[in-house]
Amino acid sequence: MSIPPPSGDDSGEAVTPLAYIDAIAGAGGIPICIPPYQDYRQIREVITFLNGFLFIGGADYRPEHYGGHPQPEEELMHPRRDDFDIALARFILEETDLPVLGICGGCQLLAIARGGALIQDIGTECTAADGGAPLPHSRKDDPFFRHPVRFIPHSLAARATDTPPGAMLATKSFHHQAIHPDRIGKYLIASAWSADGIIEAIEPAPDSPWAASGRFVLGLQWHPERMQDEAPHRQPFLALVQAAANTRVSAG
Repeated sequence: MSIPPPSGDDSGEAVTPLAYIDAIAGAGGIPICIPPYQDYRQIREVITFLNGFLFIGGADYRPEHYGGHPQPEEELMHPRRDDFDIALARFILEETDLPVLGICGGCQLLAIARGGALIQDIGTECTAADGGAPLPHSRKDDPFFRHPVRFIPHSLAARATDTPPGAMLATKSFHHQAIHPDRIGKYLIASAWSADGIIEAIEPAPDSPWAASGRFVLGLQWHPERMQDEAPHRQPFLALVQAAANTRVSAG
């Protein structure tokens, strides 16, 4: 859950965009929003009620988690959520077999939690694959930038969006950071890219224990919850809920 800047004497609040809640509910799941606890021991207690997990987007994670350079404070996530998200992601990925979907900042969080790193500003730190300027993955006049994404054929990302081999998927993105291609994170590989070479999806590497067990771990850099009127963008949530149902059956 995000923590907006407090106003006046208000001590703050934790909020979740309704689009994420509606996407999980629309896929047949029961959304449960997890607040950023100050006592991390409560993570173990709340996990017992879950069969899958969705990491949502937000402001930038603090660069000290992955050895990045300093950023303006106004770009960064509230410290309480930042610290909690890192602890929660590491616990879920390392100490459970729960299926996981990460969206936008949640996709980046999966990489950070596994020792990955980020490109901290696409516009100033990247050059497109053709040597030109990168795409405007986030722009002020049209915040959710629509652009195509190409996939590794038959990858989890392709299957989770019902994208056939050789086809591309039109997506909407809103981000100025991205997963660094040289440090994606332990057990993870990139499986989708935009035309400028920015990583658009991550998933278990073929030789990883997660792949061997068939664990559902998927990060999507775009915002499928913002495109629920299009079938391919409903599919990742359906895939997460189905994986969660299978986990519940296995545990039972």
